[in-house]
Amino acid sequence: MAKEPVNPFPVNTYPGPDRFCDRGEETDTIVSALRNGRHVMIYSPRRYGKTGLTHHAFQRLAKVRGARTVFADIYAARNAHEFNTTLLNAVHRALNPTPKQFLQNAIAWLSKLRPVVQVDDLTGQPSISLEQGTAKQEAATTREIFRILNEQDHTIFMAIDEFQQIAEFKDVRMDAVLRTELQASPKVHCIFSGSQRHLLLDLFLEAKNPFFASADHLELERIPRKVYASFAVAQMKKHGRTLALEDALYCYDICRGHTYYVQVLYNRLFSTPGPLDRSVVVRILQSIIRGQDAIMATLHGALTRHQWDLFAAIAREGEVEEPTGGAFLKKHDLPSSATVVHALRALQDRELVYITGHNEESNKPIYAPYNPFLAAWFKWR
Repeated sequence: MAKEPVNPFPVNTYPGPDRFCDRGEETDTIVSALRNGRHVMIYSPRRYGKTGLTHHAFQRLAKVRGARTVFADIYAARNAHEFNTTLLNAVHRALNPTPKQFLQNAIAWLSKLRPVVQVDDLTGQPSISLEQGTAKQEAATTREIFRILNEQDHTIFMAIDEFQQIAEFKDVRMDAVLRTELQASPKVHCIFSGSQRHLLLDLFLEAKNPFFASADHLELERIPRKVYASFAVAQMKKHGRTLALEDALYCYDICRGHTYYVQVLYNRLFSTPGPLDRSVVVRILQSIIRGQDAIMATLHGALTRHQWDLFAAIAREGEVEEPTGGAFLKKHDLPSSATVVHALRALQDRELVYITGHNEESNKPIYAPYNPFLAAWFKWR
């Protein structure tokens, strides 16, 4: 029996260099910085492709003789203890990639931390949990993790994803601890990536903060529409499928170039049998949008009337430069600008609306719905 072709548009994993679209300049920037001993701070809205780009850069950096790459996603970390647990497991997996190595070295390396090694019943993969300590003990745990890194005969390229989370920690001033350890760790070169712009930029641009002027800055933009559409057409062709360039561009435009959602649409197209034309694209879109009904019902109940009306208005416009402007308020029958300001802040906090860019002339922020499929729901349902 012939194997089914692997979908060339993966949604949740790094696909490898052959199925990675563009980002050549960004990859070169990251690789050059880290190889020359500089840290890098990457900002983009969520699901623009930061994680994929990091793994793509790591794929090249892994070829550096004696190098190891460490990836820690701290999005769920609420305090220093959870940060340390996530970072320690990421470090241990990178340095001890097999379960046997992991188990052998866990106690030897971490005896001071009194680790508890657990093995997942389904996957057989080990992980480490730590006893929660005081703020002083948690800071000492972070230092112990860096001691382990510094004792290795390897260059360490480490990425901490959703790095802005450390600004929310109440127990430990983690930015100060990390800055001190990194200054004493010449083998460790870091990528700090995040999606909450104001928090991330405050950490790296405010002179009062420890990470001020400590990293190169890289802000991810959308992949250019013709580049992404041409990539999709080529990937389809490679697997014996035909997608017209204008239809690939239509997919990009519907998703406003937001990487994750463009990828979802191309993924669904590839998995659909038969010829691919505009009617198929529209049918798949309608199916995806119908799938948002339950989410929208929940949102309708969770949002205030003003928040819901503003979300609907921004969704119908696509992008809005002046959501408090008189013309916009009048067109969509919205309340006073002061009420809209509060509603807009709530939508941003819920990650339903985000700042997608700034006007080149006025430098005013441009607001757009985070999820283009939710935005399309208002137009199509």
